[in-house]
Formats: sequence, C-alpha cells, structure tokens
Amino acid sequence: MEHLTTHEELRDRILILAGIVESPTPFISCYLNLEPGKEHVQQTIERRANLLRRVLKGSDLDDFEESIGAIKSYVERDLLPEAKGLAFFARSSFGKEFYMPLQFAVPLPDQLRIYPTPNIYNLIELKDTYERYLVMIATEEWVRIVEVNLGAATIQAWTENSGLHERVGNEWSETQYQLYRRDREGRFLQEKIATLEKLMHSGDHSHLMLAGDPQITSRIREALPDHLATKLIDTIPASCRDAQTDIVTATLSVFVEQEELESQSIADRLIQAIRTQGLAVVGAKDCLENLQRSKADTLIMLQDYNPDPGWYCSSCNEMGETTPETDICPHCNSTTVRPIDLREELVRQAGKMDCPVEVVEYSDTLLELGGVGCLLRFRADL
Repeated sequence: MEHLTTHEELRDRILILAGIVESPTPFISCYLNLEPGKEHVQQTIERRANLLRRVLKGSDLDDFEESIGAIKSYVERDLLPEAKGLAFFARSSFGKEFYMPLQFAVPLPDQLRIYPTPNIYNLIELKDTYERYLVMIATEEWVRIVEVNLGAATIQAWTENSGLHERVGNEWSETQYQLYRRDREGRFLQEKIATLEKLMHSGDHSHLMLAGDPQITSRIREALPDHLATKLIDTIPASCRDAQTDIVTATLSVFVEQEELESQSIADRLIQAIRTQGLAVVGAKDCLENLQRSKADTLIMLQDYNPDPGWYCSSCNEMGETTPETDICPHCNSTTVRPIDLREELVRQAGKMDCPVEVVEYSDTLLELGGVGCLLRFRADL
C-alpha cells in the first residue's frame, strides 16, 4: 500500500540505493514536483525523456523506455492526493527490474538523470532539511501533540479539555468554578507535558515547537522541564479554528530556518578545525578518501556545490577530482577511467557508511575552501 515516506524509511532507502553497484544498464533517477498536477508532471517526464532518447541506442534505449513506462504508469495510477514530491529509481535489464518509488509531503526539484548508479543527492538534502520534530498545539478546548515527519503530520495524542461551564449556576458559584477550572487546567497541562516528554523520549526527537493560544502556550512554556525547554525552537500563535495543515506549514518554515542555523554552526566547526589543524579535511579528493576509509564523522557541503567531473578507475578503484583527459588510469595504467559526478560520489559514499551530511545554504569561507569538507572521527594521518 502506498504511503508517504517517513524519515526512518528514507534513511533505509538511502542505504539501499547507495549500495547499488554499477551496471552497464542505465539507471534512471527521477525527481518530480507534483504540485502543478498530474498532466504537467507527465509532460515534464516526456519532455526530458525525449532529450535522453537522442543519446541512447540499442538495448540501452529499450531498457530506458521500459523504465520510463513504469514511471509514467506509477504517476498515472498510484500517486497519493497529499503527496507533493516523488522520487522514482528504476533500472530495467534482462527481466531483473529494480523499481523504487518514494512519495513525500514536500515538493522535489524536477530532474530525470541517467547514471551508472542512483543519484541520491536530493534525498540526502531532504533528509538533512526535514528532520522529525514534535509540535504541541494547545487551545482552550483541546491539546494535540503532532509529529512532523518529512513534512507530513501524524497525530500522536489528542485530548479534549472538556468545558466545565455547564456546572456554573447549577452546582457552583462563579468563584468556585474559576478556582476549580484553574486547578483542573493546571493538572491537565501537566498531564499533557508528561505525555509530550514520553513521546520526545520514545521517538528520540531533538526538536520541539509549541502552537496555539498565546496564554496557554505561555503557561506550557513556563512549565516545561529544563531538558524539554532546551529543545524548544519557537512558539507559533494559532486558534482552534486554524486547520492543522496550516499550523504544521507555519512550524515547518520556522524549523527549516532553525535547521540552516544548525548547519551553519557545523560548518563553523569545520572551519575552526581547519584553522587549528584539527579533525577535518576539505576538498573532494580528501573527503572521498576519508569516507571510503570510514574516518569521516560528518560530510559538509554547500547547497550549490557543483564541481567539475572527476574520474574513477574501475580496475583499481582509484578516484580523482580533476576532469579526466584520457581513459588511462595514472595509477594502474588501465584504460578503464570514466568521468564521475563528484557531488553524487561524495553523498553515495556517505550514504553507504550512514555518515551524516550537512547541506549549508551559504558560507563564504567554505566556498573559498572548495565547497566541501569533512569532520573526522580521528586524525587523518594516523
């Protein structure tokens, strides 16, 4: 059954895709923004496919057509109404088809590429940008605790704070009602904070946001224990009349800004480590080497990092970050050198090791250092 991809599933799919070995059969990586509608999406696929057909021949073209047909059929029949982005990975060869569709609650850039292995950079960036977090929405009538997972919201707990106004004039005076209500609401909020604490712990969430009536969220904020207060990003005003999707969208934009601040902080750590000859390297070649040797702790790259092609030798598995002038390997002299997409190779190596990747929107210093670097687990020269 089709469903929106979760953060945990995305991590598993990245591990699978990063581990796929090269094949002579073209591997198609298709990313689509579904927001313009199904007809526009089909036109986008066909427009890009027409261009790629001009560079393919024989069995490669046959395999390509089979994969494109599978993608177009999936778009026609299996898209979820709430999906805004689709990633589809396909390779058709000798009856051994590989098809992996992933639907997301957030849009993706339109891309259709052919490469010996899956192109996973967009998945890596998505995983870095949209981590899981909890939102506690509190109004006078109810409290909801929502997990936002790759932009999709799931209600984890929903509790109504039933009104007591019916007892006023029947059982209690107005003064008795107000005193009882304050006491009951205080206990109600403490119960919900306890529920929130359990969800934060069980789901290993590192971020929290509050939304709802400003007076109530202010009381919640004051009552949060220190270990939860340190995870609070921001508070968003909202009412019980606001749609939950609108509230989640408002928190999502704030969360993305916070995530960029954290990425900037990690980039600063990299730069400081370079200045002090610490546990860090920069440049595609050194990053690839340390990723392959499992020395890398975190891969950090600029969002617009787009280096010239490097090279890879399939005979000795050596790589280089300069554009190859011939197909002769400078290490083993084999004629098995081919160009590689360095950015894709970096994130593929990181994906195979389940190494965290931080995508930084902008950094002058990181740009001057080549746009990519690695924090290391131990010294590179040991």
